[in-house]
Amino acid sequence: MVSYFKKYGITIGICTIILIFCVIPTSELPSAPVSDFDKIVHFLMFMGLSGVIFFDQTAYLKNKISIKAIWIGSFIFPVVFGGSIELLQLCIPYRSGEWQDFLYDGIGAFAGTLASGLINRDR
Repeated sequence: MVSYFKKYGITIGICTIILIFCVIPTSELPSAPVSDFDKIVHFLMFMGLSGVIFFDQTAYLKNKISIKAIWIGSFIFPVVFGGSIELLQLCIPYRSGEWQDFLYDGIGAFAGTLASGLINRDR
């Protein structure tokens, strides 16, 4: 168990931070400087998460699974995680799940996976 946290500690940490930001009351969040700022935040959070997952998987699994599996995992996990958060928000009285947030989570995950793959294309 400790080795798992050692390998994926950054990914787990980022998932925890994203989860906290997505479940705290919106009154505790800073006011948005522009309209739809939360969509930009969703895009950036999940782009970052996807990138971290890509590099974590590449560092620890590159000799065990194919690069295709790394690409797929780096995209699928953030999308499922984002969808789960949106469903969770439907159960929290002071939050609401939104399809648009889920869409931006997916677009961010795709951008993060693509960018990470291009950065690490020598693999």
